[in-house]
Amino acid sequence: MLQVLKRSNAVLLIALACLTLLLAGCGGKETANQGSTTAPSPSPNSTEEATAAATRLITDDLGRELKVPTAPKRIVAAEFSSELLALGIKPIGAGDNSFKIVYTFDEMNDVARIGDPPSSEVIVELAPDLVVAPTVFLDIYPEQMEQIEKISPVYYISFEQDPIYGIFTKLANLVGKDQEANAWIKEYEQEAATARAALKDALGEETVTIFRVEKGRLRIYLNRNFAGYMLHSSLQASSPEAVAAEIEKNPFGSAIEISLEMLPNYAADHILLIVRDEGEDQDAFEEIEQLELWKSLPAVQNGHVYKLETDKYYGSDIITIRETMKETAAMLVEGAKQP
Repeated sequence: MLQVLKRSNAVLLIALACLTLLLAGCGGKETANQGSTTAPSPSPNSTEEATAAATRLITDDLGRELKVPTAPKRIVAAEFSSELLALGIKPIGAGDNSFKIVYTFDEMNDVARIGDPPSSEVIVELAPDLVVAPTVFLDIYPEQMEQIEKISPVYYISFEQDPIYGIFTKLANLVGKDQEANAWIKEYEQEAATARAALKDALGEETVTIFRVEKGRLRIYLNRNFAGYMLHSSLQASSPEAVAAEIEKNPFGSAIEISLEMLPNYAADHILLIVRDEGEDQDAFEEIEQLELWKSLPAVQNGHVYKLETDKYYGSDIITIRETMKETAAMLVEGAKQP
């Protein structure tokens, strides 16, 4: 009986030992499985959402530090839409001036108009993650900009800087498109070098100036809008001393208003003229054409007055600069050939 009991206990002990080993093996396998488990790979959509949600700090031209998206997807451009388009980004909304630019008009057909002054009601419906605006908007539209700043981060950019190497490169950095900007600038510089060389060969040291006739106002354009930057910076055309002095005082000034009697001091060997084809501005120019002062200008006597298309030359954006640069160079080179 005792032997049977001992044998039974031995069997029981062996069974318990096997069970313990079996459980240990299962537990080890489970632990091993848990240790080798990997998190599922994020879906493309979740990756894009994470990127869009990421932010960084950046300083605008007002010296304000802003928290902005690293990859903004919904941008409202109160100005600077052409610069964004050059970077491959279409804004979801834009100010009125953006729809006056001939060279990008077709690309703006499905972009919402935010008005001028910009409408906070329209912008809130667009739900942007970033707004870009010129610093002058704070002076001329303070109430509107205060409301817009409550909707989205607003990155302010000053017009008082180089439109290509200042404004454009800052916008590119803002939206993470530095490489695209560098490629655009490289192509522009190649075209500018070609145009300058052709112009230099054709004109030598002869001067070029650009002015606009309006009803009751005569303006000389400097180094910014209405072809000013294109002429003086891109083409680096020689200027009359009076114009060069104004640009030196204000490197990125827009224009100065002069009296008709002052025109001979600012007129050049070649004159680029901006005047509307009809209406009061055209009437004013027709009156000027009859004056002996106008007829005595060397550019007029030599047939070197070139009338520009007002709408085409309106913009101060980089695309207008680049396209009008090539057109103007060809125009002046051809004009220089005329006897």
